[in-house]
Amino acid sequence: MLNIKLNEIKYEEENNNMTIFQFCFKKGISLPCFCYHEKLSIAGNCRMCIVQINQGIGVSCALNLMDEMIVNTDNQRVRDSREYVLEFLLSNHPLDCPICDQGGECDLQDLSLNYGTDRGRFYEKKKERLQI
Repeated sequence: MLNIKLNEIKYEEENNNMTIFQFCFKKGISLPCFCYHEKLSIAGNCRMCIVQINQGIGVSCALNLMDEMIVNTDNQRVRDSREYVLEFLLSNHPLDCPICDQGGECDLQDLSLNYGTDRGRFYEKKKERLQI
């Protein structure tokens, strides 16, 4: 039996073979992500599902639950971390979405609206798209 504190609420969990992301999903807490799918191996590449674990920051889809774990999914530190990750992901994203394969139906667009900022700190020229 694991004792977990998630967003100031204490839970007891029998399944110790579960990631923090899965546990949050089970409890109805939605975390942003690009790379997670239940039937695929865990990659943790997008880093959008960052949460605060005890005193540190971690990627929730790649970390299993442990006893006496304290997880916070929405505080200023987590919001800032997600904003920085999005800023980095958008640093080489094309500015005009019509040329993108997603054509405006983009998860990146939705997440940047919900978790991003209206300013960036990168002023360098973006990489050119390869023409095939």
